[in-house]
Amino acid sequence: MPNNNSWLTEFEDWPDEALVLEVQSGNIRAFEYIVRRYHARLFAFLRRMIQDEATVEEVVQDAFLNLYRTIDRVDTSQRFSTYLHAIAKHQAISTWRKMKDVVPLDAAEHIADDDPIEERLMKASDGEYVRRAISTLEEKYRHVLQLYYFDTLNYEEIQRVMHLPLNTVRTHLRRAKELLRRELDHTHD
Repeated sequence: MPNNNSWLTEFEDWPDEALVLEVQSGNIRAFEYIVRRYHARLFAFLRRMIQDEATVEEVVQDAFLNLYRTIDRVDTSQRFSTYLHAIAKHQAISTWRKMKDVVPLDAAEHIADDDPIEERLMKASDGEYVRRAISTLEEKYRHVLQLYYFDTLNYEEIQRVMHLPLNTVRTHLRRAKELLRRELDHTHD
């Protein structure tokens, strides 16, 4: 009986970038090979962040699904493994948020750890209260808060999404936090 996985040897020596181009052109087997190549690495990477192995496996599968959905956006001039690990990290954060039923915030290097706005955002009981307060902000401030806190993008990623200079992103985020803090103080009184 012939080995049904003999096609795997076809891709063994292919660099990641060539595999991505193959997938972009519609070759599903090339994607299957990417999954086989990176599954164990992603599992080990995520296992350091997530204790439950079943959850790790779910996050790995979701990361590959996200990769497949965004494969056309992969820049083959950049290192593919970095892109894939970023997807996995974001997926892990998203899964963790769902499991905790809170809105956790990474302690960003640009924002003080003792910022009371972050404490409020982290409290599950304040969820609706915070959503209402955010909805009162101007669109540019709502958008930057969404990208930073909820989509967990860093400043450079927000810069690309919003097509703004980096300093403008920083200014928008700082102002958005100030306005949100005022709105929370006002509506909480």
